[in-house]
Parts: sequence; structure tokens; C-alpha cells
Amino acid sequence: MGNTSKGACCVVVIALLSGCASHTVSGAYIAHGQQFAELLQITQSQDGQLLGTLNHTAVKSNGTIEQFTLNISGTTDGRSVTLIGKANEPFAIPTNMSGTIDGGVIIITQPNGIEQFVKATATDYQTDIQQLNAQATIVRQQIADQQRQQQAAAQAKAVEDANFQRISGINEAAGNLADELNAYATRIQTHRDLASQELGKFHAAHAKALAQAQHGWEIEQRYPKGSLQASQVYLAINQVALNLSTYDLPWQQFVDTGHTHVQQFDAAISKSPCHQQGPELVLSNCLTKEPAAITAYQTARTVVLGETSDLTTTMSNDDATMKVIVNEAQAYSTN
Repeated sequence: MGNTSKGACCVVVIALLSGCASHTVSGAYIAHGQQFAELLQITQSQDGQLLGTLNHTAVKSNGTIEQFTLNISGTTDGRSVTLIGKANEPFAIPTNMSGTIDGGVIIITQPNGIEQFVKATATDYQTDIQQLNAQATIVRQQIADQQRQQQAAAQAKAVEDANFQRISGINEAAGNLADELNAYATRIQTHRDLASQELGKFHAAHAKALAQAQHGWEIEQRYPKGSLQASQVYLAINQVALNLSTYDLPWQQFVDTGHTHVQQFDAAISKSPCHQQGPELVLSNCLTKEPAAITAYQTARTVVLGETSDLTTTMSNDDATMKVIVNEAQAYSTN
């Protein structure tokens, strides 16, 4: 009854009309609740014995319909009754309950509360079942609507989280690029004075080598063409050229490294999210951090390209000059 579940036992207590042995409680009675209806059908014998059934229909919280039937037996003394309800299944445990009857109304007391049965018909119970079915449909619809809303909210949240992660990742990438640009600019600035000194040594070494080669060529021409002395001077001039080429190897590597760094940073800047984002995406690192870092990098870039250009031009020009001297010296050393 009420919240009674299938397989449980239910006892209904029915009282006869007080003091009227000739009256019978036989008939159909209905109990109503917010989400349930029960039909009690009983027959009373002359000696007060009761037999019948209790049909239970209820709407569960998930919108499904719960239905079961209990076999009812019991006795009455005219004012109160004791009934035993038992499910029609093996090993079902019967439950005893008591109640009263007055004016065609049966009031049953059970552990879950008090239930009131009113005289009715089986047709009335069918009407209740129809209403409960309609109610169950509404509950299922509400649950489905709620699930759809939850799914939509979850999907929206997932999209929002993914977008946030995407924006955070892009912003972080912009910040990382800015950090790399700043670090590069700082490194170039820190070594600028030292680089200037080293460049001075580089130019001095080149000037000295060219002067040695030129001086050797002048000395070689004092000896007869093709002579042993001329050949020996040529070999000394060629050694100066070889030494200069060896000396230039790390400087050429410096030039190549400088160009590589500039190319890499230029490409990274061109691909930066700050240059590709749409108007709907504003990244905090694109507002100040990366622009400032690019400015610092451009200053360093100018320094690096200036130094590499100086080195490249000097090595190219001096190499050409050295080759002319070496070729002339070689030609003079042979007959």
C-alpha cells in the first residue's frame, strides 16, 4: 500500500460497521496518493472471515509504472479488522496490519503511515491507472527534457573549456616566443662589446695576412722567375692564404649561425598567433609582451645582420684579393 514494493507483504485492517453484524464490508475500496492508487477488493463471510486482493499501481521516480497484487486474508469483529497481505510468489513473508472502518471508509495503519480506503468500483481504479499513466508520461518527459538540458549544458561547457584551453595555449605560445626573443636580444646586447673587440681582431688578422701575402709577392718578384727562391716564397705566400682560410672557418660558422637564428625568429614571428588571430580573439601576451620583445629583437637583428654582413664582405673581398696574389705568385714560381 502506498510505498509498498512488490514482494513485500501488506496487511489491511478492516472494521465492520460498529454494532451491525448484519452489515458487510464486502466490496471494492480505493486509496489515493500523489503518485499511487490501490484497489482493495474483499469478501466477508458470515463468521467475519475476510478474503480478497489488493492491487497496487504507482509512478516511480524514473517515470515507470510499478504494479503488483497482494492476496488478502483476515478477520473482523465489526469495528476493527486484522488482515494479512502476502505476495503471490515463493517464500514471500506475510505482513500483519490493523485498521478500522467507519461509514464505508477503511483506515489502515502501517509503518509508512496511515492509508485511507474509500468505497469505490473497479472502474474508478482503472480511471486512476489512466491518470497515473499520464502522470508517468509527464515524468518521463520531464526527465528526458532535463537530460537533454544537462547534455546541452555539458556540451556547451565542453566547448567553453576547449575554447579556453585553445586560447590559453595560443596565449602561452605567444608568451614563449616573446621570452625567446627577449633572451636572444639580451644575449646579443650582452656580447656586443666583446663582439666588437673580436671583430677588430678579425679585421686586423685579415689586414696582416694580406700585407704578408703582398709583401711576399713583392719579395718573390726580386728573384728570377721560376727560380727555387721564387718557389719557396710562393709556398710561404700560399701558407699565409691557407692559414687565413683556417682562421675564417669559425667566423663563417658564426655567420651561418647568425643567419639561421634570424631566419628562425623571422619565421616564428610571421607565424605568431598574434599575427594570425581574428578580431574576436584578443590575447594578453599580444597586447604588450610580444610587441616589446619584437622591438628588442629587431635591434638585436640589426646588430647581427650588420656583423655578419661585415664578416661576409670582408672574407669575400679578402679571399678574392688573396687568390689574385697566390695565383700571381704561383705563376711566377714556375717556368
